[in-house]
Amino acid sequence: MLKNILISMRVKQWVKNVFIFAPMIFSLHMFQPDYICRSLLAFFLFSLVTGGIYIFNDIMDRTKDRLHPVKMNRPIASGRLGVRAAAAVTAVLLAGVMLLIATFNREFFLMASFYIGLNVFYTLVLKSVVIIDTMVIALGFVLRVMIGAAVNQIVLYPWILISTFLLAIFLALIKRRQEFLKIQDLHPEQVTRKTLQSYNLGMLDQMISIATATTLISYIMYALSPDVQLKFHTTKLYYTVPFVIFGIFRYLFLAYSKGQGESPADIIYSDLPFTLNIIIWVSVFILLVNH
Repeated sequence: MLKNILISMRVKQWVKNVFIFAPMIFSLHMFQPDYICRSLLAFFLFSLVTGGIYIFNDIMDRTKDRLHPVKMNRPIASGRLGVRAAAAVTAVLLAGVMLLIATFNREFFLMASFYIGLNVFYTLVLKSVVIIDTMVIALGFVLRVMIGAAVNQIVLYPWILISTFLLAIFLALIKRRQEFLKIQDLHPEQVTRKTLQSYNLGMLDQMISIATATTLISYIMYALSPDVQLKFHTTKLYYTVPFVIFGIFRYLFLAYSKGQGESPADIIYSDLPFTLNIIIWVSVFILLVNH
């Protein structure tokens, strides 16, 4: 049962929560132990929140998942994990972790509460609304960055929030594109995400192009922002731009040439050039602001 609960919590997907570390990394406090500890605690607690939401999603989607050739193997859909047991685990997990968050940081608690409410509403209603479904996913990543800033009382600049939102839109659209391609071989009753039937490939490709361009522009604006340069005491953050360009183009290559992109976590775990690029980008940024 514990194994099936962990599978339903999708621990592998918790890598998305590394966005919580972004404010600490892209600030002058990245090497201070107290900031690291608070960020790690926030990462762990929020990962439990997202794990509970994943279980809730699987409970609500279990009937549709049973018709899907891949999702039918999920613990709840397959019957390996009972609905009552899963519901009880979700209730206890979310209640317990929210109590811990409330004692840890009030702003974190408010944001986590909003995240839970948003995702419950997403599961019940918004996942069926075209375009809004991807924007809700993107908002979740912005909340992660805001949580990382809140627990360490770090001031966020508008451009980093805009860049995060646009990057998440980019990732969500790639995910929708790859899912759309997969449903071409499925019967209508096997399509568990009904919004995919409202998209078309040309529309998704055009939206991805817009998201690609705006994501790059927003990061460049962040790197050239006078406020950011003043905070970090350097005008050379533009040296990190090539790594951002490579990362986005590499992701596009993997999506369009290799058929990947349905799961960003899988790319991070499996594509060495992409992962190394992220590490080098962060390292260069740290070197520049500490020079």
